[in-house]
Amino acid sequence: MSDTYAERLHAIAPGAKILISIRAQLKILPSVYMQYLLRGGTMRYDQFFGGTDWPGFFGFEPAHFEFDRLVALYQQLFGAKNVFVLPQESLAADSRAVTAELARFAGNAAWVGLSDEARQVRGASYPEYAVPVLRRINHIQHSVVNPNPVVSVGFTPGGLYRTAGYLLRRGPFPALFGNWTPVTDYVRQAYAGHYMDSNGRLARLVTHSLDLGRYELPEPLAEHVRPNAAAM
Repeated sequence: MSDTYAERLHAIAPGAKILISIRAQLKILPSVYMQYLLRGGTMRYDQFFGGTDWPGFFGFEPAHFEFDRLVALYQQLFGAKNVFVLPQESLAADSRAVTAELARFAGNAAWVGLSDEARQVRGASYPEYAVPVLRRINHIQHSVVNPNPVVSVGFTPGGLYRTAGYLLRRGPFPALFGNWTPVTDYVRQAYAGHYMDSNGRLARLVTHSLDLGRYELPEPLAEHVRPNAAAM
């Protein structure tokens, strides 16, 4: 559907400036699964990332995170100079510099910087060690993903789900289980190197300075791209 949205946007506003925000794939994929649980998902992470080949049923598709494909499409429609790619890692490292560069791209001469409130983290995912508990709670709560459980004791992401997530963030749990990241470990094993070529193509596509130091890159590019090396 991304191509359809892009074409519709171009039909409405052909002269628009486009912002595309990305995140390193081996970091964003665990977050995608955590968001799936937040919507009431019940599949194990290996099942979730396994996707489906059943016609007519949508499932996880790793190609969705080959960012060069989306960036190339928008550049084709709007022109390379009108497409700004923003790695979230750059924003986290130096939000003042990155947002100032974004304001220049957008032509916002009145920009004076981010407020302290705007830099606060909101909606952080529950820790990965909570996954076994949260997934099982989703079997007994209504949700967008699971609207008809056999037994229901609430609605995800509220009710028992939120209570468990709140408690598991506190007390002794972070100290005991904080280093256990099963989803991240699975993603790193399953997708190591998968996005390397895509990221290499992305680095060659983008015309402005781009920090891909935390992204998997082919060796010739990796030698020249380091975290925060392309300061914005």
